[in-house]
Amino acid sequence: MRPVGVLTLTHSSRETNLDRCSVQFLTRRFSDPARLADLPPFENLPPAPTLYSGALSFFLAFEDGSGRIHMRRLGSVRSRDRIQHAAVLAAGDVIVGFEHRVVRWRSRLPIPDLPQINAMDFQVTARFEHPLLAGLHTVEPLGEDKVAFSCSAPDAVLVLDLAEGRIERMLRLPRDRYGRNYELAAGMDLRRHYIDDDLQIGHLNAAFADRTGRYLAVSTLIQGAIGVFDLETGRYEEVTRGFVGAHGARFDDRGNLYFADSTTGTLVTLTDEGKVARRFGTGSRWLHDVQQLKGSVYAFALADQNELRVYDTDKDELLFRGTFTTWTTENPDEGDPPANWLGNSVQGLGWRGLV
Repeated sequence: MRPVGVLTLTHSSRETNLDRCSVQFLTRRFSDPARLADLPPFENLPPAPTLYSGALSFFLAFEDGSGRIHMRRLGSVRSRDRIQHAAVLAAGDVIVGFEHRVVRWRSRLPIPDLPQINAMDFQVTARFEHPLLAGLHTVEPLGEDKVAFSCSAPDAVLVLDLAEGRIERMLRLPRDRYGRNYELAAGMDLRRHYIDDDLQIGHLNAAFADRTGRYLAVSTLIQGAIGVFDLETGRYEEVTRGFVGAHGARFDDRGNLYFADSTTGTLVTLTDEGKVARRFGTGSRWLHDVQQLKGSVYAFALADQNELRVYDTDKDELLFRGTFTTWTTENPDEGDPPANWLGNSVQGLGWRGLV
């Protein structure tokens, strides 16, 4: 059994509201052509809300002699603030993205060597904040010295220089294609005046690099668009749209774009021309994220079922299924939850290959 990678999975105390998870609902919600025409003054926008608690779980993927992938759960860390996404750096540190800040965790041992992960295994070594870092969804290492964040409040990708602890650039969705809301200027703080979902132009929810580190795949919930930013030139190209509710656009190991078509519970892989090359269905009514592990093996975060599944999509074979306790209560962020409760819906997936 050879270890091949570490998979991370975030959890939210929020239950999946299926009444709000259909293409029809999302289309109605954002379809008004005058939606951004009469915006409230920026200074009248309320502060960013603090919503939900959550957790971060770690899994180790192994490959046996026949090439079959197996998963072992390493443990979890609960948090009073919701952890949106996490990425393991090659050196072993973990970049942890909360909704409006990012922290760097130092592990006491290499993660695969930790016998049972809990909060005591990590030490916070750095904290990063920025006025435009609000509504964070994903964190993506760009080598060992930079990290890209997708943020829905500014509808932008922010690139952080880890060594200097500063945001070095912002790549915002082009407004001539997605609409105009607020001009972002120096001194504006989206944590104090939050641009919420209904005032955003696209609700950017993912930014993941290709193997060269030059290109970032992004997805938008509102238009269901999949696009690519060129980090060298800053140019943006939309590849396709119409997958309303889409999440987690990424490049696979062949350089093809794929993403979670959330409302249909489907993994979608695109051709170079932006056409659908392949679909793989899970039966989920809200597939929050999907992550390639190796070849045809993918991990799926089924938020509506509070499950992690790993499939060999070529063989249509379920390799692993992790079901998490759902705590049905009026307010899961108050009271005394069950000891093994991590959250009521699984969220974002991250992957660090070891070979």
